[in-house]
Amino acid sequence: MRLNATANANGSISLKWPQESWTGSWDVYRRNLGDLGWSNLLSKVSGSLNTFTDNTVKTGQAYEYLVAKVSGTSSSALGYLYAGNKFGEQAAMGGICLLVDSSYRIALANEITRLKNQLYREGWQPFVMYAGRKEKPESVRDRIIAEYDKRKGNIRSLLIIGRVPVPYSGDFLVQSGSIPAPDGHPDHGGAWPADGYYGDMDGLWSDLTVTNKVGSQARNHNIPKDGKFDQTKFPNELELEVGRIDLFNMPAFSNNDTLLVRKYLNRNWLWRNDRLKTADRALIDDNFTSLNLSSTGYHNLTAMFPLDSVFDNRDYFTAQKAGPYLWSYGCGAGSNTSCSGIGTTSSFVSDSLQNIFTMLAGSYFGDWDQQNNLLRAPLCNSALACSWGGIPKWYVHHMALGMNIGYGAKISMNNVDQYWNGGFNFSHNSVHMGLMGDPSLKQKHVAEVATAKATSQAGYVKLNWSKANGKIDGYAVYRFDSLENTYFRVNKNHIIKDTFYTDSTNYFNGKNIYSVRAIRLETTASGSWYNLGAGAFTSVVHTNNTAQMSAFELNVYPNPAHTTVTISYPGALPVNGVIGICDALGREVKSSVVKAGEWSSTIDISSLADGVYSIVLKGSNGFISSRSVIKTARH
Repeated sequence: MRLNATANANGSISLKWPQESWTGSWDVYRRNLGDLGWSNLLSKVSGSLNTFTDNTVKTGQAYEYLVAKVSGTSSSALGYLYAGNKFGEQAAMGGICLLVDSSYRIALANEITRLKNQLYREGWQPFVMYAGRKEKPESVRDRIIAEYDKRKGNIRSLLIIGRVPVPYSGDFLVQSGSIPAPDGHPDHGGAWPADGYYGDMDGLWSDLTVTNKVGSQARNHNIPKDGKFDQTKFPNELELEVGRIDLFNMPAFSNNDTLLVRKYLNRNWLWRNDRLKTADRALIDDNFTSLNLSSTGYHNLTAMFPLDSVFDNRDYFTAQKAGPYLWSYGCGAGSNTSCSGIGTTSSFVSDSLQNIFTMLAGSYFGDWDQQNNLLRAPLCNSALACSWGGIPKWYVHHMALGMNIGYGAKISMNNVDQYWNGGFNFSHNSVHMGLMGDPSLKQKHVAEVATAKATSQAGYVKLNWSKANGKIDGYAVYRFDSLENTYFRVNKNHIIKDTFYTDSTNYFNGKNIYSVRAIRLETTASGSWYNLGAGAFTSVVHTNNTAQMSAFELNVYPNPAHTTVTISYPGALPVNGVIGICDALGREVKSSVVKAGEWSSTIDISSLADGVYSIVLKGSNGFISSRSVIKTARH
């Protein structure tokens, strides 16, 4: 179902879908991102209408919507959207592992270092691991899990670069079972490439029971203890977003894999710094109308672009040679190196396309670990990401509101019943699903701020920075806690138009780290959101203005208090801290963690005896005490 949204000037969000003559209703549901199920029915819209405006949303927040075409107790169409009105920027992205083919350690050292630095400046916590081409997948996964545990689960994404060992898993077309090969071909059973294995931190993967030699190629055969796993469905939800840049064994492009990956990483860097030409439009080339594979294209792309910017009457190659398209989708009868009505691997060799993200669907080439494979071919040309979209359905529509493509890959791979799975050959939640490309990529990137400088003067921090190129609305300045990877927005309620700023709210002596980032309000077919470019970091040893320290006196209310007390601060905290409530002897009887960026805390004091207490705030990068007396008076 084609569904899009408009962010209205009054803060509301309006949903729209194609007009139909429908005697039933359009049922509109809403939930928060990460919620399970769709229990919050907002409205039953008459079938004669095609719009709904949600006036209960909050500016700066985002919501997931489901619109169902309902007649009686049955639904004949479902549309999903992630929409917001001036959805706030995401400064901290989480941890990302760069799992690199060890043969690139020297050959691509500069490119890997550049990518790592770029990710760090975008708010990620990147780290590099190397894997040998002959290493066993089990040992590689064990090392990823160890790092995941060491970092207490603070790894979100996994980018595989190069010929890191390919896990195989599956019992497709089992003789006694009901799970066909994803593309439905009897000669294509057994085990398929299963990169999701590396993103599962606690699932059980076995190699003991499956005997399956129905595939025409020996690499798909699966027998006990052969190093290929038994599982056909993911045994557990994946914790990590997984994507792979593996351009090994693509001789049609006349370059070795090292050079092809270098070219990819160079394009990746240009894209991340808003230096690649594109256009906010998409095309859908459907050569398999009887199979409904293209619903993946229609659903995702109409959430990203207005309906009049999604073209389904243009040829995949002809159109993208003539002009740029940010997204494309193509499907047709396939082989390892071809898709009927779309083209061949050789087409990607000979034609320079102007396309960043694509999805392709057809037989055989979804089993991507083959020579000159079509699913990997776009990454050798111009595209930065590609997936086998439609077998099963993929959900990357969250990108229209600033999410990275890896988020969509993970929810698609984990999807059992949270979104309609397409019902194609029982292929949903199957181990064959994989993203070709960098999972950290966003649909839009903003130009970087290259340099910044901070000085401590007269108790304040003075900052200035280089101007970002390209279209921006201004700048956001953050104080950065490198230990906690938290960002506190200094200019909280406005965007800085100049290339200088004075932080008058920094009460913390000692070393302070700042990040200055360009910011731009993006408008898409899913509403509007604030997008950040890569930041310039700078540090300063700061001496605060002692005259201003009195401004950090804590406000306490109510006072006297009965059951709870709220402590508010004169400015949002730049670092994590702890509030302690102490009795008359100075003993701490209550405490509460305060996160950076918070402006107040509420503490339950109902268990305390009546009396006089003091409040102490301790910051993680120093000690600040500001005492206020409260008295609990229970009734």
